Amino acid sequence: MILNSLKNYLDFNIVNSSIKYLSLVAFCTGIIISYFYTVLVILQKYAGYSEFLIGSIASFGPLGLIFSGFFVTKLLKKFGFYKIIFISAVTQGLCIILMLEFFHPINLSMCFFIFGIMGGLTWMTMDTWVNIVSNNSNRGKSIGIYNSSVTTGLALGPLIVGVLGTSSRIPLIVCMILVGLKIISLISIKKYVNQVIIPEQSSKMKFSILAISPFVFFAIFCAGIEDSSFLALFPAFMINDFFTDKQIGLYIFIGGIFGVLCQPFIGALSDNFNKRIIIFLLLFSHISWLMLLNFSNSNPYLIIFALMISGFASTSLYTVTLAYLGERINVTDIAFATSLFIIIYELGEYLGPIIVGFNMNIYGNSGFIYTLSSFVIVCIIFGIIRSLFKKNEN
Repeated sequence: MILNSLKNYLDFNIVNSSIKYLSLVAFCTGIIISYFYTVLVILQKYAGYSEFLIGSIASFGPLGLIFSGFFVTKLLKKFGFYKIIFISAVTQGLCIILMLEFFHPINLSMCFFIFGIMGGLTWMTMDTWVNIVSNNSNRGKSIGIYNSSVTTGLALGPLIVGVLGTSSRIPLIVCMILVGLKIISLISIKKYVNQVIIPEQSSKMKFSILAISPFVFFAIFCAGIEDSSFLALFPAFMINDFFTDKQIGLYIFIGGIFGVLCQPFIGALSDNFNKRIIIFLLLFSHISWLMLLNFSNSNPYLIIFALMISGFASTSLYTVTLAYLGERINVTDIAFATSLFIIIYELGEYLGPIIVGFNMNIYGNSGFIYTLSSFVIVCIIFGIIRSLFKKNEN
Protein backbone atom coordinates (compact mmCIF):
# COMPACT_ATOMS: atom_id res chain seq x y z
CA MET A 1 0.00 0.00 0.00
CA ILE A 2 2.72 2.46 1.01
CA LEU A 3 4.85 1.46 -2.00
CA ASN A 4 1.91 2.00 -4.36
CA SER A 5 1.30 5.46 -2.89
CA LEU A 6 4.98 6.36 -3.24
CA LYS A 7 4.99 5.09 -6.84
CA ASN A 8 1.99 7.30 -7.57
CA TYR A 9 3.80 10.36 -6.17
CA LEU A 10 6.83 9.63 -8.35
CA ASP A 11 4.78 9.14 -11.55
CA PHE A 12 5.25 12.40 -13.45
CA ASN A 13 4.03 11.10 -16.83
CA ILE A 14 0.58 12.60 -16.19
CA VAL A 15 2.11 16.10 -16.27
CA ASN A 16 1.72 18.05 -19.54
CA SER A 17 4.94 17.76 -21.60
CA SER A 18 5.12 21.53 -22.16
CA ILE A 19 5.98 21.93 -18.46
CA LYS A 20 9.57 20.84 -19.21
CA TYR A 21 9.99 23.70 -21.70
CA LEU A 22 8.51 26.16 -19.23
CA SER A 23 10.84 24.77 -16.57
CA LEU A 24 13.94 25.61 -18.61
CA VAL A 25 12.94 29.28 -18.76
CA ALA A 26 11.97 29.22 -15.09
CA PHE A 27 15.39 27.84 -14.15
CA CYS A 28 17.20 30.62 -16.02
CA THR A 29 14.92 33.23 -14.44
CA GLY A 30 15.58 31.92 -10.93
CA ILE A 31 19.36 31.83 -11.22
CA ILE A 32 19.55 35.38 -12.61
CA ILE A 33 17.36 36.81 -9.84
CA SER A 34 19.07 35.06 -6.94
CA TYR A 35 22.62 35.72 -8.14
CA PHE A 36 21.98 39.38 -8.90
CA TYR A 37 20.03 40.10 -5.70
CA THR A 38 22.63 38.38 -3.50
CA VAL A 39 25.49 40.25 -5.15
CA LEU A 40 23.68 43.58 -4.99
CA VAL A 41 22.85 43.29 -1.27
CA ILE A 42 26.48 42.42 -0.47
CA LEU A 43 27.80 45.31 -2.59
CA GLN A 44 25.39 47.74 -0.92
CA LYS A 45 26.37 46.52 2.54
CA TYR A 46 30.07 46.87 1.71
CA ALA A 47 29.34 50.37 0.38
CA GLY A 48 27.97 51.33 3.79
CA TYR A 49 24.23 51.34 2.99
CA SER A 50 21.96 50.79 6.02
CA GLU A 51 19.53 47.88 6.17
CA PHE A 52 16.62 50.31 5.84
CA LEU A 53 18.09 51.86 2.69
CA ILE A 54 18.85 48.40 1.22
CA GLY A 55 15.29 47.27 1.97
CA SER A 56 13.79 50.48 0.56
CA ILE A 57 15.72 50.11 -2.71
CA ALA A 58 14.74 46.44 -3.00
CA SER A 59 11.06 47.30 -2.47
CA PHE A 60 10.92 49.06 -5.86
CA GLY A 61 11.17 45.66 -7.55
CA PRO A 62 7.93 44.30 -6.03
CA LEU A 63 6.30 47.71 -6.66
CA GLY A 64 7.01 47.23 -10.38
CA LEU A 65 5.65 43.68 -10.19
CA ILE A 66 2.41 44.95 -8.61
CA PHE A 67 2.10 47.57 -11.34
CA SER A 68 2.50 44.97 -14.11
CA GLY A 69 -0.27 42.79 -12.65
CA PHE A 70 -2.99 45.18 -13.74
CA PHE A 71 -2.29 44.90 -17.47
CA VAL A 72 -0.62 41.49 -17.94
CA THR A 73 -3.90 39.86 -19.07
CA LYS A 74 -4.32 42.35 -21.92
CA LEU A 75 -0.67 42.02 -23.00
CA LEU A 76 -0.91 38.24 -22.87
CA LYS A 77 -3.91 38.32 -25.17
CA LYS A 78 -2.23 40.75 -27.58
CA PHE A 79 1.35 39.45 -27.75
CA GLY A 80 1.28 35.87 -26.45
CA PHE A 81 3.69 34.03 -24.15
CA TYR A 82 6.87 34.18 -26.21
CA LYS A 83 7.08 37.89 -27.02
CA ILE A 84 6.33 38.92 -23.44
CA ILE A 85 9.02 36.68 -21.95
CA PHE A 86 11.61 37.62 -24.61
CA ILE A 87 11.16 41.39 -24.27
CA SER A 88 11.27 41.06 -20.48
CA ALA A 89 14.54 39.11 -20.55
CA VAL A 90 16.30 41.68 -22.76
CA THR A 91 15.03 44.63 -20.71
CA GLN A 92 16.12 43.04 -17.42
CA GLY A 93 19.59 42.48 -18.85
CA LEU A 94 19.87 46.20 -19.64
CA CYS A 95 18.68 47.10 -16.13
CA ILE A 96 21.37 44.90 -14.57
CA ILE A 97 24.10 46.66 -16.58
CA LEU A 98 22.82 50.08 -15.53
CA MET A 99 22.63 49.12 -11.85
CA LEU A 100 26.13 47.65 -11.66
CA GLU A 101 27.75 50.40 -13.73
CA PHE A 102 26.01 53.35 -12.07
CA PHE A 103 25.88 52.36 -8.40
CA HIS A 104 23.69 55.03 -6.81
CA PRO A 105 20.50 54.65 -4.69
CA ILE A 106 18.30 56.65 -7.08
CA ASN A 107 19.49 54.74 -10.14
CA LEU A 108 19.17 51.41 -8.32
CA SER A 109 15.60 52.23 -7.29
CA MET A 110 14.51 53.29 -10.79
CA CYS A 111 16.08 50.27 -12.44
CA PHE A 112 14.61 47.94 -9.81
CA PHE A 113 11.15 49.29 -10.66
CA ILE A 114 11.59 48.53 -14.36
CA PHE A 115 13.23 45.20 -13.51
CA GLY A 116 10.16 44.39 -11.42
CA ILE A 117 7.70 45.24 -14.20
CA MET A 118 9.50 42.93 -16.61
CA GLY A 119 9.84 40.22 -13.97
CA GLY A 120 6.13 40.48 -13.21
CA LEU A 121 5.18 40.00 -16.86
CA THR A 122 7.38 36.90 -17.09
CA TRP A 123 6.26 35.48 -13.76
CA MET A 124 2.51 35.96 -14.27
CA THR A 125 2.75 34.61 -17.80
CA MET A 126 4.55 31.45 -16.65
CA ASP A 127 2.21 30.86 -13.70
CA THR A 128 -0.78 31.28 -16.02
CA TRP A 129 0.78 28.77 -18.40
CA VAL A 130 1.28 26.06 -15.77
CA ASN A 131 -2.30 26.43 -14.51
CA ILE A 132 -3.76 26.35 -18.03
CA VAL A 133 -2.02 23.11 -19.07
CA SER A 134 -2.90 21.37 -15.76
CA ASN A 135 -6.05 19.93 -14.24
CA ASN A 136 -7.20 19.19 -10.69
CA SER A 137 -5.63 15.72 -10.69
CA ASN A 138 -2.11 16.86 -11.58
CA ARG A 139 -1.99 20.60 -10.81
CA GLY A 140 0.00 20.29 -7.59
CA LYS A 141 2.51 17.97 -9.23
CA SER A 142 2.85 20.24 -12.29
CA ILE A 143 3.39 23.35 -10.18
CA GLY A 144 5.81 21.40 -7.98
CA ILE A 145 7.98 20.47 -10.99
CA TYR A 146 7.83 23.98 -12.40
CA ASN A 147 8.55 25.57 -9.02
CA SER A 148 11.46 23.18 -8.43
CA SER A 149 13.05 24.55 -11.63
CA VAL A 150 12.68 28.11 -10.37
CA THR A 151 14.05 27.22 -6.95
CA THR A 152 16.95 25.26 -8.45
CA GLY A 153 17.97 28.48 -10.16
CA LEU A 154 17.36 30.45 -6.98
CA ALA A 155 19.60 28.04 -5.08
CA LEU A 156 22.42 28.05 -7.64
CA GLY A 157 22.70 31.85 -7.80
CA PRO A 158 24.14 32.20 -4.27
CA LEU A 159 26.40 29.19 -4.92
CA ILE A 160 28.05 31.14 -7.76
CA VAL A 161 28.58 33.99 -5.29
CA GLY A 162 30.06 31.48 -2.85
CA VAL A 163 32.53 30.22 -5.48
CA LEU A 164 33.50 33.46 -7.26
CA GLY A 165 32.87 36.16 -4.66
CA THR A 166 31.88 39.73 -5.57
CA SER A 167 35.17 41.44 -6.37
CA SER A 168 36.10 43.45 -9.47
CA ARG A 169 34.03 42.93 -12.65
CA ILE A 170 32.94 39.40 -11.78
CA PRO A 171 29.26 40.28 -11.00
CA LEU A 172 28.74 42.10 -14.32
CA ILE A 173 30.39 39.35 -16.38
CA VAL A 174 28.42 36.57 -14.65
CA CYS A 175 25.11 38.45 -14.99
CA MET A 176 25.62 38.98 -18.71
CA ILE A 177 26.45 35.31 -19.24
CA LEU A 178 23.31 34.26 -17.35
CA VAL A 179 21.04 36.67 -19.24
CA GLY A 180 22.57 35.48 -22.52
CA LEU A 181 21.83 31.85 -21.61
CA LYS A 182 18.21 32.74 -20.83
CA ILE A 183 17.74 34.45 -24.20
CA ILE A 184 19.31 31.46 -26.00
CA SER A 185 17.02 29.06 -24.10
CA LEU A 186 13.99 31.15 -25.08
CA ILE A 187 14.94 31.11 -28.76
CA SER A 188 15.49 27.35 -28.65
CA ILE A 189 12.00 26.57 -27.34
CA LYS A 190 10.03 29.19 -29.30
CA LYS A 191 8.00 26.67 -31.30
CA TYR A 192 7.00 24.78 -28.15
CA VAL A 193 5.96 27.96 -26.37
CA ASN A 194 3.75 29.02 -29.28
CA GLN A 195 1.97 25.65 -29.25
CA VAL A 196 0.35 26.43 -25.90
CA ILE A 197 -3.22 27.54 -26.60
CA ILE A 198 -4.55 30.18 -24.24
CA PRO A 199 -8.30 29.79 -23.58
CA GLU A 200 -10.30 32.98 -23.99
CA GLN A 201 -9.78 34.93 -20.80
CA SER A 202 -12.26 37.19 -19.06
CA SER A 203 -11.27 40.85 -19.37
CA LYS A 204 -13.03 41.76 -16.12
CA MET A 205 -11.02 42.44 -12.98
CA LYS A 206 -12.90 40.15 -10.60
CA PHE A 207 -11.56 41.19 -7.21
CA SER A 208 -14.34 39.06 -5.73
CA ILE A 209 -11.89 36.16 -6.25
CA LEU A 210 -10.29 37.34 -2.99
CA ALA A 211 -13.38 36.09 -1.15
CA ILE A 212 -12.92 32.53 -2.44
CA SER A 213 -10.24 31.85 0.13
CA PRO A 214 -9.02 34.87 2.12
CA PHE A 215 -6.75 32.64 4.23
CA VAL A 216 -4.84 31.56 1.10
CA PHE A 217 -4.37 35.16 0.01
CA PHE A 218 -3.25 36.17 3.51
CA ALA A 219 -0.81 33.24 3.53
CA ILE A 220 0.70 34.24 0.19
CA PHE A 221 0.89 37.87 1.40
CA CYS A 222 2.97 36.70 4.38
CA ALA A 223 5.01 34.48 2.06
CA GLY A 224 5.87 37.58 0.05
CA ILE A 225 7.03 39.39 3.19
CA GLU A 226 9.16 36.40 4.21
CA ASP A 227 10.70 35.76 0.79
CA SER A 228 11.61 39.34 -0.14
CA SER A 229 12.94 40.13 3.32
CA PHE A 230 15.11 37.03 3.15
CA LEU A 231 16.41 37.85 -0.32
CA ALA A 232 16.97 41.54 0.43
CA LEU A 233 18.27 41.40 3.99
CA PHE A 234 19.47 37.94 5.04
CA PRO A 235 22.92 38.54 3.49
CA ALA A 236 23.08 41.74 5.58
CA PHE A 237 22.02 39.68 8.63
CA MET A 238 24.95 37.32 7.98
CA ILE A 239 27.45 40.15 7.41
CA ASN A 240 26.39 41.62 10.77
CA ASP A 241 27.46 38.29 12.28
CA PHE A 242 30.82 38.50 10.45
CA PHE A 243 30.23 35.81 7.83
CA THR A 244 31.99 36.31 4.47
CA ASP A 245 30.31 36.72 1.08
CA LYS A 246 31.40 33.21 0.05
CA GLN A 247 30.01 31.68 3.24
CA ILE A 248 26.71 33.51 2.70
CA GLY A 249 26.40 32.21 -0.85
CA LEU A 250 27.19 28.62 0.17
CA TYR A 251 24.79 28.52 3.13
CA ILE A 252 21.89 29.98 1.14
CA PHE A 253 22.59 27.47 -1.64
CA ILE A 254 22.36 24.50 0.74
CA GLY A 255 19.03 25.70 2.12
CA GLY A 256 17.67 26.48 -1.31
CA ILE A 257 18.66 23.19 -2.93
CA PHE A 258 16.93 21.30 -0.11
CA GLY A 259 13.75 23.22 -0.92
CA VAL A 260 14.19 22.26 -4.58
CA LEU A 261 14.37 18.55 -3.79
CA CYS A 262 11.13 18.77 -1.83
CA GLN A 263 9.02 20.50 -4.51
CA PRO A 264 7.85 17.62 -6.76
CA PHE A 265 6.92 15.62 -3.66
CA ILE A 266 5.08 18.42 -1.87
CA GLY A 267 3.23 19.12 -5.14
CA ALA A 268 2.22 15.47 -5.49
CA LEU A 269 1.24 15.38 -1.82
CA SER A 270 -1.02 18.39 -2.26
CA ASP A 271 -2.90 16.55 -5.04
CA ASN A 272 -3.88 13.83 -2.57
CA PHE A 273 -4.27 15.55 0.81
CA ASN A 274 -6.01 18.56 2.29
CA LYS A 275 -4.13 21.61 0.99
CA ARG A 276 -5.37 23.80 3.83
CA ILE A 277 -3.75 21.56 6.45
CA ILE A 278 -0.52 21.51 4.45
CA ILE A 279 -0.52 25.33 4.39
CA PHE A 280 -0.79 25.41 8.19
CA LEU A 281 2.13 22.98 8.52
CA LEU A 282 4.26 25.13 6.21
CA LEU A 283 3.47 28.27 8.21
CA PHE A 284 4.58 26.51 11.40
CA SER A 285 7.78 25.54 9.54
CA HIS A 286 8.42 29.25 8.95
CA ILE A 287 8.21 29.85 12.70
CA SER A 288 10.55 26.91 13.33
CA TRP A 289 13.40 28.11 11.12
CA LEU A 290 13.28 31.63 12.54
CA MET A 291 13.35 30.38 16.14
CA LEU A 292 16.23 28.04 15.31
CA LEU A 293 18.10 30.95 13.73
CA ASN A 294 17.44 33.02 16.85
CA PHE A 295 19.08 30.45 19.13
CA SER A 296 21.86 29.42 16.72
CA ASN A 297 24.40 31.80 18.31
CA SER A 298 26.14 32.01 14.88
CA ASN A 299 26.73 28.24 14.86
CA PRO A 300 27.19 27.36 11.14
CA TYR A 301 25.54 23.93 11.43
CA LEU A 302 22.42 25.28 13.14
CA ILE A 303 22.19 28.08 10.58
CA ILE A 304 22.42 25.61 7.69
CA PHE A 305 19.73 23.42 9.28
CA ALA A 306 17.52 26.49 9.77
CA LEU A 307 18.04 27.48 6.12
CA MET A 308 17.07 23.97 4.98
CA ILE A 309 13.75 24.33 6.82
CA SER A 310 13.37 27.81 5.32
CA GLY A 311 14.03 26.54 1.79
CA PHE A 312 11.42 23.81 2.21
CA ALA A 313 8.79 26.05 3.81
CA SER A 314 9.21 29.02 1.49
CA THR A 315 9.10 27.25 -1.87
CA SER A 316 6.45 24.75 -0.77
CA LEU A 317 4.07 27.43 0.51
CA TYR A 318 4.01 29.06 -2.92
CA THR A 319 3.45 25.71 -4.65
CA VAL A 320 0.55 24.63 -2.45
CA THR A 321 -1.28 27.98 -2.33
CA LEU A 322 -1.09 28.42 -6.13
CA ALA A 323 -2.37 24.87 -6.66
CA TYR A 324 -5.17 25.48 -4.14
CA LEU A 325 -6.22 28.63 -5.97
CA GLY A 326 -6.05 26.99 -9.41
CA GLU A 327 -8.49 24.22 -8.53
CA ARG A 328 -11.11 26.63 -7.18
CA ILE A 329 -11.56 29.04 -10.09
CA ASN A 330 -12.92 28.86 -13.64
CA VAL A 331 -10.44 28.47 -16.49
CA THR A 332 -11.63 31.77 -18.01
CA ASP A 333 -10.50 33.59 -14.86
CA ILE A 334 -7.10 31.90 -14.50
CA ALA A 335 -5.04 34.74 -16.01
CA PHE A 336 -6.52 37.44 -13.78
CA ALA A 337 -6.70 35.18 -10.71
CA THR A 338 -3.01 34.31 -11.16
CA SER A 339 -2.17 37.99 -11.58
CA LEU A 340 -4.16 38.86 -8.45
CA PHE A 341 -2.41 36.07 -6.54
CA ILE A 342 0.98 37.49 -7.52
CA ILE A 343 -0.11 41.08 -6.82
CA ILE A 344 -0.97 40.08 -3.24
CA TYR A 345 2.31 38.18 -2.96
CA GLU A 346 4.21 41.18 -4.32
CA LEU A 347 2.43 43.55 -1.96
CA GLY A 348 4.04 41.47 0.78
CA GLU A 349 7.36 41.57 -1.07
CA TYR A 350 7.10 45.36 -1.31
CA LEU A 351 6.35 45.91 2.38
CA GLY A 352 8.66 43.23 3.77
CA PRO A 353 12.12 44.75 3.12
CA ILE A 354 10.95 48.20 4.25
CA ILE A 355 9.44 47.03 7.55
CA VAL A 356 12.13 44.46 8.34
CA GLY A 357 14.95 46.79 7.27
CA PHE A 358 13.57 49.54 9.51
CA ASN A 359 13.38 47.19 12.50
CA MET A 360 16.88 45.85 11.82
CA ASN A 361 18.18 49.41 11.95
CA ILE A 362 16.68 49.75 15.44
CA TYR A 363 17.01 46.27 16.93
CA GLY A 364 19.77 44.70 14.84
CA ASN A 365 19.44 41.08 13.75
CA SER A 366 16.67 40.50 16.30
CA GLY A 367 14.51 42.84 14.24
CA PHE A 368 14.80 40.44 11.29
CA ILE A 369 13.72 37.38 13.29
CA TYR A 370 10.90 38.82 15.39
CA THR A 371 9.31 40.91 12.63
CA LEU A 372 9.03 37.93 10.29
CA SER A 373 7.79 35.67 13.09
CA SER A 374 5.07 38.17 14.01
CA PHE A 375 3.57 38.20 10.51
CA VAL A 376 3.45 34.40 10.34
CA ILE A 377 1.85 34.09 13.80
CA VAL A 378 -0.88 36.57 12.82
CA CYS A 379 -1.50 34.57 9.63
CA ILE A 380 -1.82 31.30 11.59
CA ILE A 381 -4.29 32.90 14.02
CA PHE A 382 -6.31 34.30 11.11
CA GLY A 383 -6.36 30.88 9.45
CA ILE A 384 -7.58 29.16 12.62
CA ILE A 385 -10.37 31.72 13.09
CA ARG A 386 -11.34 31.43 9.44
CA SER A 387 -11.44 27.62 9.69
CA LEU A 388 -13.69 27.80 12.76
CA PHE A 389 -16.10 30.11 10.94
CA LYS A 390 -16.18 27.79 7.93
CA LYS A 391 -16.88 24.84 10.20
CA ASN A 392 -19.79 26.68 11.84
CA GLU A 393 -21.18 27.65 8.42
CA ASN A 394 -21.11 24.03 7.30
